[in-house]
Amino acid sequence: MCAIRDAVPVFSKSMKKIKLGMPTGWLSKSSLFLFNSAGYNTEMNEVPTYVKIDDPNIECFLGRAYEIAKMVEKGTLDAGITSKDRIKDVAADVIEVCDFKFVRPGIWEEGKIAVVAPKRSSIKTIKDLKGKTIITRFTGLTRDFLKKKKISAKIQFSEAPDESQIGKIADAGVEFILTGNALDIYNLKILEVICASSIVLAANKKAFKDKWKRRKIEDIAMLLDGARLSHEYSGLMFHASNDMMEGVFRILPALKRPTVTHLRGENWFEVFTVVRKKQLRDLIPTLKKIGCRDIIEFPLRKVIS
Repeated sequence: MCAIRDAVPVFSKSMKKIKLGMPTGWLSKSSLFLFNSAGYNTEMNEVPTYVKIDDPNIECFLGRAYEIAKMVEKGTLDAGITSKDRIKDVAADVIEVCDFKFVRPGIWEEGKIAVVAPKRSSIKTIKDLKGKTIITRFTGLTRDFLKKKKISAKIQFSEAPDESQIGKIADAGVEFILTGNALDIYNLKILEVICASSIVLAANKKAFKDKWKRRKIEDIAMLLDGARLSHEYSGLMFHASNDMMEGVFRILPALKRPTVTHLRGENWFEVFTVVRKKQLRDLIPTLKKIGCRDIIEFPLRKVIS
């Protein structure tokens, strides 16, 4: 389905559908990654503007993350992919159905919105922001933060990341931080973290009371979250003898207890479990030292707990 950014979407009424917002900008790649990993055939383009999905019960609208948060609140959209920080920034009253706990594929962790300043500036603490100019995309978050801290400062809006401008046209900034690389490049320091940032599926409160829409939205959330977890975890299968099992259980992490099958006619067991990929670097060599054999790591498509 197609939609024009900044316009109110028009949807077909011929069958049951949910109206779903998909974000442009830096969140678009992460959203496409989630949907395609979950088994949807999804296409998105910003010039010309369109978004398509191969589910006849989903009709999409393409917009900025903060637009989607407000449209979901107003009921123009039933649900939408946005971010926790954007929901807070525009004070959108929505239901956060699922927090996917990441912002960028390959870095499976939350980002953060933080107050930053040049390392060599006279600004050492939050109190030093009094009377200063703060540049940011997150004016609502910044305003609420300053009010809470009882600090009077000028907020300068900018649509783009502003690390390169801090210390030049502004004294400090409120920025999104994930890896921290930009802070190192521009010699900036974090004064205080305002909130976490991650991708979420948000729903309109009225739509969520509709039995069919709620089930559809929750099903989407389950599939997306399962696909997201599959990139963080791997399946692990191996054989261990009876006298090894106590040691195996002691070191083996899992979403739940592992599945253990006795091999017929032998004093050996087949063990199946799910493990975070980062843990496998230490776990597999340890299992080998214990004496486990036939160790197989395999990729997962979805992890539904």
